[in-house]
Amino acid sequence: MNAWLRDLMMYSFSFVLSLIALVIPKSKRLILFGAFAGKRFADNSALVYEFIQRKHPELRPVWLTNSQEVFKKVRAEKGEVYYRRSLKGIWLSLRTPIYLTSHGVKDVLMFIPLLKRPKHIYLHHGIPLRRGWLDLKNAPRKSVLSSKQKITTSNCMIAPSKFAASQQNKLLPIGLDKFELTGLPRNDIFFDARFNADKFKDSLGLAKHKKLIVYCPTWRPWGATKFFPFEDVNLETLNTWLKQHKAIILLRPHHVDLKDKSNAKFWQEIKYMEGLKLMTHDICPNVNQLARISDALITDYSSMYYDYILLDKPVVFLPYDLERYEKEIGFYPNYAEITHGAKPTSQIQFLNVLEDLINNKDTYKEQRNELRDLFYDHQDGRSTERVVELIKSIIR
Repeated sequence: MNAWLRDLMMYSFSFVLSLIALVIPKSKRLILFGAFAGKRFADNSALVYEFIQRKHPELRPVWLTNSQEVFKKVRAEKGEVYYRRSLKGIWLSLRTPIYLTSHGVKDVLMFIPLLKRPKHIYLHHGIPLRRGWLDLKNAPRKSVLSSKQKITTSNCMIAPSKFAASQQNKLLPIGLDKFELTGLPRNDIFFDARFNADKFKDSLGLAKHKKLIVYCPTWRPWGATKFFPFEDVNLETLNTWLKQHKAIILLRPHHVDLKDKSNAKFWQEIKYMEGLKLMTHDICPNVNQLARISDALITDYSSMYYDYILLDKPVVFLPYDLERYEKEIGFYPNYAEITHGAKPTSQIQFLNVLEDLINNKDTYKEQRNELRDLFYDHQDGRSTERVVELIKSIIR
């Protein structure tokens, strides 16, 4: 079938469903959830879904997915889940008064709602550091359309503070009046007394390591991330140093980087290194669990930095291509003014920074905490509760 004919058929199907959704009666208890275009059970969406499942029997949370693996996982945990493209999934999407997403409409629905029916709470990922598609020259048409779609379909978007809302509104200008300052559900784990760090470390085979450092870089449209981007890099030396200090660096690449074959040699090289360990989404779906057990973060331009700042732990920055990143993508806040942490440019400097971490030296603590209070109105682990109250206020 020709691509244009397939697209025409899908558009027609979507339009018919959107018309039906305008007139079909809604089930007030029903709430639909999805994430990562139907591919994963993760992020803010998953946490709100699980919370409602545990705490609110008066509501009916349903997860929609395209993934057989996700379907089996949610079903095994006694959650209600259907395939997004199934008749049941489509029927529920017509009957729901509200749906919650992490990446946009396609997380859940097979159609683009008319007149915002059903209503959409866009949970997003958090505070953006880099500029969005709408601000980039020569941005992929598909990405631009997706951003515009989120703006036109979202009834509201959550944020952790007024500052965060102002940054998110630059990324997706839906209007500051449409932001709800609930906080981010995925950060509640940082305050959860039930979380057993020792047990979690043991489940990942990390119990013998005294210091855990999580390395979370962001993606680059021009190629794969260079881990440890130093001219004098020597992975054997780095690995030996880490073993001697009973430390480990957990590498958490962006999912786009995992598909890039140019890093295949690197992954093979570290495969049997005790001090370096690949920690993908498949191994640990919730990156904030890694953040909770870690002693420090390494990043470049990832918005993970904004989450991590709640933990009051050191952050190391490796912005090796900062000049190009600023030119081709850019940032909403000034990068230098908002990134408080060491920025080593050689492996020798990097090992010195690690030595400080091992010895609990933290010279940027006060500056980070000032930013933390700017980024977060709520630091109480109750963001998920506030999102549920928001849901109830909308469907009431």
